[in-house]
This record gives sequence, structure tokens and C-alpha cells, in this order.
Amino acid sequence: MPQFEKLLLRFLNPREPPDKPKVFQTIQKHLKLPLTGLREVGSGSNAFTEFESGVEKLLTQKATSTLAFIGLEARLPPKIRAQRSVVCRQIDSWIGGKSVDELKQEITYRNHLEVREIIKFGQYTHVFKIEFATINMSSHALQHGILCEHVKIAPSQIQQEKFIDILIYFNCYKMEQHATKNCPTPNLTVCSECTGNHTYKNCTSSIKKCLNCQEYHRTMAMSCPTKKTIKEKQNQATGRKSKRKTGTDIRQST
Repeated sequence: MPQFEKLLLRFLNPREPPDKPKVFQTIQKHLKLPLTGLREVGSGSNAFTEFESGVEKLLTQKATSTLAFIGLEARLPPKIRAQRSVVCRQIDSWIGGKSVDELKQEITYRNHLEVREIIKFGQYTHVFKIEFATINMSSHALQHGILCEHVKIAPSQIQQEKFIDILIYFNCYKMEQHATKNCPTPNLTVCSECTGNHTYKNCTSSIKKCLNCQEYHRTMAMSCPTKKTIKEKQNQATGRKSKRKTGTDIRQST
């Protein structure tokens, strides 16, 4: 079966999702993008495109207004977010000590690259992450470096953010445990928003709770400690494999 690129289109009103034919027609007519498929998942529908450029097209400003008109919102896939992001290390504390707003404005202005977000890691001033507007912009930073307040952040100080794929099974929302078709609770009805015995589409609770870690956030939240633990284990496994292959541990935690 062909491997297509996919993007989650979240329902703005889960109780009244748009008809599938309408989604195909609207995206083809207004964005000139024929989808190869639509598959409903826990919080919307995965839209499949033939090429990665189709996913990028669904994330443009024009696509945002087009999708909103039919009750959809495109969610940036974690894989593409990682491809758009770089981690800058060994930064002079004078630069790293600036606020995220100052860094965002300065890097955008000096390099003519659109910065979507700057992420700092606690109180550390020698490292921060930059999410650019496109993959091409992050590639430019990796190849040529970045200028910030007349200080050069060299390519050797910049690394691509790593993407770690986590399998989530949308029947029970368990992570990395079994295939959806082999779910031991195939008739389970559970809400990924509040853990109640209804679907997320019918959820009216204002209190969010995770099915995996039991903390008070949505099950699909990127900040979930269970997700972070899985990512760390995969990072460690990748590091061990790289060390066996090259004799050097090249893993860098992001």
C-alpha cells in the first residue's frame, strides 16, 4: 500500500463534523489540492496527500481560513514541527539571557527568516530552540548559521530537532502497547478529554484528565509525562545503537 503524507484536521465542533465529500470538494476547489484520503481519528480526520508539499499547503494562511469555513483546523504534525525546528547550543550567555520575544524579533530581523516560536530550557542561557515558519528556513539556518545581535551562531552550534514517533491507539488511547486491531478492549467507549465513558465528541466536562498518566491535561497533550518517558527511552535506544555502530555516542537530548 502506498505511503502518503498525513495531516490532522481537527473538528472545531466535534458534535457537527463536516461531511467527507464536502471536505474533499472544498480542499480541491479552493486550495487546488486533491487529497488521497480522509480517515476519522480521535479528534478529527487525518487528511492524506500524495506529497509532503501538500501538507505544507494545508498549513498556509489561505488554507487556515478555507478549513475554518467548513469547521476544520489543521494541526501541525509533530514530524513537520521537528523538521522546522533547530536547537542552538553553546550560546553566549549575553544572547541566551535575552527574552523569547527579544530573540524572536532579533533573529527574524537579522536573518530574514520568519521565527514562529523560541523555546527555552528552564534557566539555561546557553541553549534554546527555534521553530521557523518553513522547513526551508530551518535548513538555511543549519547550513549557514544565524546572526543574532551581531553575534554569529555557527552551523556547528545548530542541530535539527529529532522527531520521535509514538504510536497511539485511538480505541483505548494506550501508547506503544498494541496495534489498534489487537486492542484487548475493542468495545471500550472512553473520552480522551476527561476519561469519561463517552467519546470526546460528546464531552462537556471543563476538567481535563489523561488516560495514561492520570494528570489533569488532555490525553493527546504533548506535555504528557508518559509521552516524555517514551521519547526519552527511544532517545536512549537510538543513542546506544549509534554508539555501537560508530564507537561514539552522538545522541543529543532535545
